[in-house]
Amino acid sequence: MIKICHISTAHSTFDGRIFHKECVSLSDAGYDVSLVITHTKNEVVNGVNIVALKKSNGRFHRMILKPWVALFKALKTKAKIFHFHDPELMFVGLALRLLGKKVVFDSHENVSHQIETKTWLGNKIVRSIVKNVYRLFEKVNIFFYNKVISVTPEIVEFLAPNKGVLIRNYPKSSLTGNDKEVNKKINDKLTFIYAGGLTKIRGIKEICQAIGETKNVKLVLLGVWESQAYKKDCLQGVTNVEYLGAKPIKEVYPIIRNADVGFVNFYYEKNHLNCLPTKSFEYMTCGLPMIISDIPYWSERYSEFSRFVIPTDINSIKKAINWMIDNEEKRTIMGEAGKKAVRDLYSWEAEAKTLIRMYEELS
Repeated sequence: MIKICHISTAHSTFDGRIFHKECVSLSDAGYDVSLVITHTKNEVVNGVNIVALKKSNGRFHRMILKPWVALFKALKTKAKIFHFHDPELMFVGLALRLLGKKVVFDSHENVSHQIETKTWLGNKIVRSIVKNVYRLFEKVNIFFYNKVISVTPEIVEFLAPNKGVLIRNYPKSSLTGNDKEVNKKINDKLTFIYAGGLTKIRGIKEICQAIGETKNVKLVLLGVWESQAYKKDCLQGVTNVEYLGAKPIKEVYPIIRNADVGFVNFYYEKNHLNCLPTKSFEYMTCGLPMIISDIPYWSERYSEFSRFVIPTDINSIKKAINWMIDNEEKRTIMGEAGKKAVRDLYSWEAEAKTLIRMYEELS
């Protein structure tokens, strides 16, 4: 079997895209797969050999020191192909190429656009400088890599039109469960849900405020808060929000299925304008209609399944919430349309075939 090694210093051990979709799919296809990632111990899970990295002690350790530990451990797997997932590992990718290894860079987002939202880097001028420096660094490194993967055609074209591979982050049917797990209507409150990063640019505060000002509804939140201060700001004075914390992916889908409406309330940040949020497909596969930001790229694709809102406008969000309350039959039609779209168009199984073909070419 051909040995391959995935590397991440920033993602969780059982990340949906890295572990459950890519690594498990490659193992099922007959590859000998190792995953160098933060974990408590070395072990084999679902055919994937997990090589444990220690938990990061702050941003400096994660971005500067940990990549080189990851490189050392990755080389010990004696893999033929190395596939890394974080921008801080670009030096590692270059080092592997210099050692004669085949290297794949999997860019889950347009990082240079994402840098513009990283307020911890400084003011807008500083972030603009960092963005341009990173983009130059990225272009130079990508020149040496064998393949570059991303999740939308626009990001693939931006990063590497000649060696780019489009592998979208669609739901994997074996993870999403089935309708028998649904136990809705245990009370008379319509349940809304948001599952993902709980950050300012994802409009969580506006969702909480709109729900808090609406009667006979409930909001369930899943994910990690960007800070305790932001969590307090979002939840202060709001009594109908339930925070369940961060959950393993297999526990997330039953919770989504038992909700009624999904939220994707992202701000108009550059990195959001041409993305396809994974959570949107997760809601759709679970039969949920959505309340979603009125980003043009999304309105072209999600109109059959969604009500669109201005993400920073509380009244716009409240209006969509009330529409969902008043239109149960239309909610059901939208949810069923979303499920059908995922079955016909948006499944991971088709993306896995593209991933495996790419590995066959590299082998």
